[in-house]
Amino acid sequence: MSKIAVETFESLVTQAQAPDANQAQRHAAFGELVVRFQDMAYGYAYAILGDVHLAQDAAQEAFIAAYQNLAQLREPAAFPGWLRRIVFTRCNRLTRGRRAQEQSLETVPYLSSGQPTPLMVLEDKEMKEQVQTAIQTLPEPQRMATVLYYIDGYSQNEVAEFLEVSVDAVKKRLQRARERLQERMVEMVQEKLREQRPSRDGEFAKSVQLFSSLEATAQYSQLMSIEQMLIDGVGVDARDENGQTLLHWAALHGYLDAVELLIQHKADLDARDDAGQTPSQIAEAMGHSAVVELLRRHSKGT
Repeated sequence: MSKIAVETFESLVTQAQAPDANQAQRHAAFGELVVRFQDMAYGYAYAILGDVHLAQDAAQEAFIAAYQNLAQLREPAAFPGWLRRIVFTRCNRLTRGRRAQEQSLETVPYLSSGQPTPLMVLEDKEMKEQVQTAIQTLPEPQRMATVLYYIDGYSQNEVAEFLEVSVDAVKKRLQRARERLQERMVEMVQEKLREQRPSRDGEFAKSVQLFSSLEATAQYSQLMSIEQMLIDGVGVDARDENGQTLLHWAALHGYLDAVELLIQHKADLDARDDAGQTPSQIAEAMGHSAVVELLRRHSKGT
């Protein structure tokens, strides 16, 4: 079965753009688009950046930007290529705007249950290094096609549509990549890419949906959909690329109702972002006195 059926994603884009639909309906449709395209967006970012964590950041930022600008997309059928260009832009922003911090391979979370032995850690580290080197030494067109094709069972047609090239071009790129990589290395690439794909659990999609829902709240003052998502188990202390939680976001904008809602759901009032600031400090700097007072009333030790 095709992972991304054309009629399905076109319909979802149309629903997400529909002016006669309510915000919850549009948000739900976009959430399904995130679920269907998350591995593709992440894989493309990883092929550019070569870093798991930066690729996750770029893909998440791209989806939020896509949600904010979806009305600008004139043809629903053009969504895959449009999303790819947004991911590319976010990758450029990450590489220009901050120094890519080196992530040791030991910090990549293990997906298997149980504690790995030292030998397993060493073997896994060596395999990750081999796979990353093999992928990054491929010419860019081959690297893009290889990562997208092997990350989660996307078809050659779907890869071609996302890259906005012909299916024949994708076939040739994959064939040339296989010729460069030994058969065992192809298997290792597929295994490791699938281990780190966002769809291995629901956290990536939930995080994007929650942050895009908060963006919608800023425009439409609708908290019910956010509350339902929190009830459904979305992490209330999810963080963005700057280490800011949902409470930081609400405090920054002075959204008192959103702050109250997040407090009710046990948000960490003392969480510090990458700059070391708490939500209360951000609210105070922005002059949101009512938010500051509310946070101080509920903070620990008061």
